[in-house]
Amino acid sequence: MADWGGIRGIIDAGRRFVVTSHVYPDGDAIGSTLAMLRLLRAMGRSATGVMPSPVPDTYRFLPGAQALRSYRPVHDAVLGAADALFVLDASTNDRLGALDEASRRLRVPRVCIDHHPGNTVDAETRLVDTGACSTAQLIYELYEACGQTIDRSSALALYTGIHTDTVSFNFLGTDAVTHEIAAVLLRQGVDPKSAWLKIYGNESPALLRLAGATLSGLQTAAGGRIAWMAIRERDWRRLRVDPRATESFTRYPLTIRGVGVIVVFCEEERTRVRVSLRALDRTDVGAVARLFDGGGHRTSAGALIYAPLGTVVRRVIGALRRSKGGR
Repeated sequence: MADWGGIRGIIDAGRRFVVTSHVYPDGDAIGSTLAMLRLLRAMGRSATGVMPSPVPDTYRFLPGAQALRSYRPVHDAVLGAADALFVLDASTNDRLGALDEASRRLRVPRVCIDHHPGNTVDAETRLVDTGACSTAQLIYELYEACGQTIDRSSALALYTGIHTDTVSFNFLGTDAVTHEIAAVLLRQGVDPKSAWLKIYGNESPALLRLAGATLSGLQTAAGGRIAWMAIRERDWRRLRVDPRATESFTRYPLTIRGVGVIVVFCEEERTRVRVSLRALDRTDVGAVARLFDGGGHRTSAGALIYAPLGTVVRRVIGALRRSKGGR
């Protein structure tokens, strides 16, 4: 377990805190944030959740998710009054969006808790454990370090973070400890079937139609080692689907025989493409993402690239071809 003494001291010394995570928040970002807010409040602190971008509909079932605020200048008052800003699951300053500049301008001390390798977030206090399967695992450890009981709502938030970041307990550092933590959360009242249905069983017909349109363009490269597909702007606009709701699309090519790397390109605008990478073989997709100012882990990473879709595809697939793969 990590050394939580410094962060525990900050909580003990402070009264007001703000908790945030990264843009395009995923299950780990939302789950960790909600659990952290409940921990601080259980310890008698004032805690406000302010995110750099809206909470995806997928995670609005989590208790407290509806109360998370999407940052606007009006939130500078609560931010400026905070004793510290907890930054969870964000590996770089730009992943904080407008909150990066705002917290610097207001001189709010930052506390970074993360599990991404190569974390470069500017923070006065940091705890980065790349051996953890998720930031939710780290918040679970913080509960233990603070001697706080995990209630059912916090358990569901933490379970969601772990479940989604490990891709249903299959990737990204899943080990015996991961399952032991999950068992504790289940004993606190989490229903795994209900959680799965809320995370993955709540997709709209339009989203599945978009998945179909995207899968129809699925291609392979490097002798079948790489499978990639592109979510085109014209398709998600035609079907009226929020492109941020396509996080689950990376799971579709996972079952293709012989595939070691999956890439999903999401054309958000004509010259802005979000790239999601997953590795089943020894390819370090985190290293590939960092070539494009992105980041992540060896098996799961992403980047936001400002160029036309065709250019982005050529660059990323080219980089993957040159990378060392193989099972």
